[in-house]
Amino acid sequence: MSNQGVRGSLYSTKLIQSFQKMDALIAESPSMRAIILQLDKIAGSRASVFITGESGTGKEVIASEIHRRSLRKEAPFIKVNCAAIPETLVESELFGHERGAFTGALLKKIGRFELADQGTLFLDEVTETPLNLQPKLLRALQEQEFERVGGVRSVQVNIRFISASNRNIQEAIESKLFREDLYYRLNVIPINLPPLRERVEDIVPLANYFLEKMCKENGKELKRFSEKALQKLLSYKWPGNVRELANIIERTVVLDFDSRIDETHLFFDTPLFEKKFSAPVGITLHQLEKQLILDTLDANHRNRTKTATMLGISVRTLRNKLYEYGVSGEETS
Repeated sequence: MSNQGVRGSLYSTKLIQSFQKMDALIAESPSMRAIILQLDKIAGSRASVFITGESGTGKEVIASEIHRRSLRKEAPFIKVNCAAIPETLVESELFGHERGAFTGALLKKIGRFELADQGTLFLDEVTETPLNLQPKLLRALQEQEFERVGGVRSVQVNIRFISASNRNIQEAIESKLFREDLYYRLNVIPINLPPLRERVEDIVPLANYFLEKMCKENGKELKRFSEKALQKLLSYKWPGNVRELANIIERTVVLDFDSRIDETHLFFDTPLFEKKFSAPVGITLHQLEKQLILDTLDANHRNRTKTATMLGISVRTLRNKLYEYGVSGEETS
């Protein structure tokens, strides 16, 4: 991209106003523009949508936009992170429970399915749904009805389903971690979001959007990037995708540099693969696994989703390992 092109992308008032209207749906790359152009058609149907892509590529943003453009926009948009719910509570969270259904169930609970009635239910990281619960989820998708935990009466709903996953779905199916028939029911309309490193044209517009947004949210004077700073942003590989870009811009704004942000003001996280991992001779495999998991968790600032993706395991497996190691605490974003 030429300096003139960078400057034009950054400082065009008309373009900035356009970004504000589009909110986070900012796209100059052909791949993302093609996806956005299809959203009205997708939103107008009842078909289930399955969104794939690396962590931080904007799957929830696309899901929310589909709901916003749909005829259900006045109805609820309910989000569920299937990996963040303890396995023993997933069924109750999704379908609710009746009073006395189990120890501690002192009151009837309405689940996410009922809350989403007439609206849209977004099942994020749906591939982390426990295998034993997937048949009930499949039936709820097919029949638009279910029973609360401990209940005998079917509850009828009218829901549009959008699901997302950052896992290799075929590997999950082949490993018997996810039912193939459930996948086909969810994957009527597939959307694959490319990583930010494959849509370089979006980096400067997104950086500009986040810069203006973060300055307003933090009560700061509107700042500007130098051309060298923009080139630094363009040359970075963005392993954390759009989420990482937003975090870095917010960090830069909060540190309150001058009105012009230079390349020396941009601090990127050092990717784990650039750090040397070593283990002492005589360490057991169990100890080696623990060291690798905890080092990766620290390198990702305790972000469990990024850590699990980097290690090639599920978030649920990671959570179980951390419990085994006696590591607790909330996941950072």
